[in-house]
Amino acid sequence: MGVQTTRYDDSDVKSIVEYAKKLVNSTLRKETDAKSSESNKVRVKGKFGQYLEKYYFGINNNSKSRPDFEKVNLELKSTPMKRLKHGGYSIKERLVLNMIDYNSIVDETWEHSHFLSKNELILLVIYLFEQEKDFLDFLIKYVHLLKIEGTDREIIRQDWNAIVNKIREGKAHELSEGDTFYLGACRKGWKEAPVKYTHGGDIPAKKRAFSFKQNYMNSLLKQLKDSESLVKDVSELKKKGIQDIVDDRLAPFKGLEVSAVEKRLEIRLNNKAKNYYEMLARRMMGVSAKKIDEFEKADITMKIIRLKSSGMPKESMSFKAFDFKEVAEQSWDESEFSDQIENKFFFVVFQINKDESVTFEKSFFWTMPLSDRKEAEKVWKKTQKIIREGVKITRKDGKNFNNLPGSKESPVAHVRPHGQDSRDVLKLPDGRKMTKQCFWFNQGYIKEVVANHKD
Repeated sequence: MGVQTTRYDDSDVKSIVEYAKKLVNSTLRKETDAKSSESNKVRVKGKFGQYLEKYYFGINNNSKSRPDFEKVNLELKSTPMKRLKHGGYSIKERLVLNMIDYNSIVDETWEHSHFLSKNELILLVIYLFEQEKDFLDFLIKYVHLLKIEGTDREIIRQDWNAIVNKIREGKAHELSEGDTFYLGACRKGWKEAPVKYTHGGDIPAKKRAFSFKQNYMNSLLKQLKDSESLVKDVSELKKKGIQDIVDDRLAPFKGLEVSAVEKRLEIRLNNKAKNYYEMLARRMMGVSAKKIDEFEKADITMKIIRLKSSGMPKESMSFKAFDFKEVAEQSWDESEFSDQIENKFFFVVFQINKDESVTFEKSFFWTMPLSDRKEAEKVWKKTQKIIREGVKITRKDGKNFNNLPGSKESPVAHVRPHGQDSRDVLKLPDGRKMTKQCFWFNQGYIKEVVANHKD
């Protein structure tokens, strides 16, 4: 296969990531023609990353200051994970980023820092380190696009400033990874002599590099492990689509009581757990993680429906609690509820029998009809109007009641509490506090949706 140069578009992040993901569950030996010059017992630190760059992506090994995929400001990094004695995995070491130049960094700002320009977007390849194997045979477990954003970005910015301020104060020699939270200043080239720098006077400092701490990387690994692909072999997708694959996975369980489903799967779940039926549904589809990759990428929301003998769902269907101030200020098209109901749903239906046993009934993908979305929009707009004008809260028989849209005001949706208890509150625009609320699909509406779906 040789050095790869035409398998992806280096001006398109999506193309690069898609090409990288072909490595998952494979090895560099299988995916390239690279040959290791080391014996199985000898390891050169960084060799995996060098071969990944050169033989798979066609990037000549370098230490340039710009990101590896310069056209899209994307840096390529690889890091090992290890198998733990008690089972499970953890990241083997911190992720080393770029060297710290003590002289030039003191003139940088966070927004225009060399660190941010090089590492804001990272294509991360995680492989399983196994002592007895040649590095070309290390199994690649995950490929992840890591972007410094959200709350992590703010914490990393604070860490960067803490490190740089210490250098400005002439205390680079005192830098410690204990100074910061996510972003560390790790020692690099520890055998080399300390170097003098402008702000340090006569006191030299050991060379250091920015790095993401090992625990930070382990938290990322945990997030990745919480998600699992439904399709284990891409060739399966060449024969049928995701919906057909899901149908085929669940078909053998139709009509079985949940205890029989567990027995067939040779598993034992906690049937008292709040998410028991979600866990069981994922296991029936061959996924043991908390999330299904394909569902996550396609914005498919899985919902469990339990039907009483009358065909009425045991409960209404809830969505995420909303922020009162956001609803008051947003337009319908900007709202989270609008996004939620426009995406595809996957309903897994269980039947509660007269003897209280529960049977898997059916499952189906569903998209909310436009006319019903229009009805839900009316409920949302009425909710917005009431919040803007001031929610009326009354107390009767020790309970609080409000004038937000109830289940009798629309055939589709309503609003009611979503808090854990009366202490789980959010502020209204007028400053008062109120129990968290969310939008719900009415029981009757869900009954109609299920009844109208024919296998």
